[in-house]
Amino acid sequence: MPFLDEPPPPEPGDRMLIACDGGPSQGRLVHFPPPLEIDERGGLYVLVDDGKPHEWRYVFVPDEGRSAR
Repeated sequence: MPFLDEPPPPEPGDRMLIACDGGPSQGRLVHFPPPLEIDERGGLYVLVDDGKPHEWRYVFVPDEGRSAR
């Protein structure tokens, strides 16, 4: 049972505002389940989904910091 101070678990299609570490964005508004990667100018946001959904974050990986796909 979730604690009263935690948001309810998301359901498919729910919108989520996920904070970003680095890059040009402070946060990304996505639908649940969120994409694992989001292309952005100059790099890529990668979802770090450790913990509960309200704790998830996107981490920016610059183009020079990732291998060619």
